[in-house]
Formats: sequence, structure tokens, C-alpha cells
Amino acid sequence: MDAVTYPQDQVVAFVHDHFVPVRIHTDAHPELCAKYHVAWTPTFVVLDADGTEHYRDIGYLPPADFMAQLTLALGHTALEQKDYPTAAKFFQTVIDRYGSSEAAPQALYCLGIAKNRMAGGTADERKAVWKRLMETHPKSDWAKKASSAFD
Repeated sequence: MDAVTYPQDQVVAFVHDHFVPVRIHTDAHPELCAKYHVAWTPTFVVLDADGTEHYRDIGYLPPADFMAQLTLALGHTALEQKDYPTAAKFFQTVIDRYGSSEAAPQALYCLGIAKNRMAGGTADERKAVWKRLMETHPKSDWAKKASSAFD
């Protein structure tokens, strides 16, 4: 990731705008690897200021896929903090900008949850998003999970 993904201007700007990046050299800090359950690098872990983990991903990704995962992580963080409009915004961004990425089915699934949980949101709104998920990514695990709403 050092050679291709991390140096990209859009990655640098996005990380700078939304995160406080910390790089741990695993050989020099095995205690931090144990604390944050890092078994392999690269691993990125999204924590809030209290140290609560909201998202994690492991392994190399090219820049666009990495940006999709970072945006998905922001959506998950907002969802867990019950900030449903912000979560929906981030999940929609994944769908709009990175719709062909592996993050897109998960973003659709979680967008359905966020829309359902928003003030005035309904199960019908969630189902509409999940129907779109099942149509656009029918073989994904996220579509399988969404299908339970239609049984």
C-alpha cells in the first residue's frame, strides 16, 4: 500500500480530512498489535476518541477500493453512534462513487438500515433499498442477508 495506495493525493486528503492516522510498526510494538488484534499488515482499524472500535479491514487494496472501505467505515461509525442521516450519506457515497467495488453491497445493506432508523424512516424504505441490493448484487452475502426481509 505504501507504493501505490497511500501516496495517492485523494487518499491522503481523505484520510487527513476524516481520520487521525496512526501507523504502528509491528515489530517495534507487539503490545499494540496484541491490544488491537493486528495479526497481519496492512490492517486498518477505525476507533473513536474513546478507543471503541467501529470498523476494521485487513489486506492490500488499490486506491479506489481503499477509499470505498474508508467511506464505509465512516458510515458504520455514524450508524453505531445513531447518527442515521450521516450514516446514510456515507453509504450513499460508497454506492454513487464506488458502485462496482466490493464495498457496494454492504453499503446498500447498511443504507437500508440507516433509512429505516432515521426519524420517520420505515421498514418499506429499508425493503426498497434491500430490493435494489438483491437486484444489483444478487450473489453477494449482503443480498442473502437482505432476502430474509422478504420471506
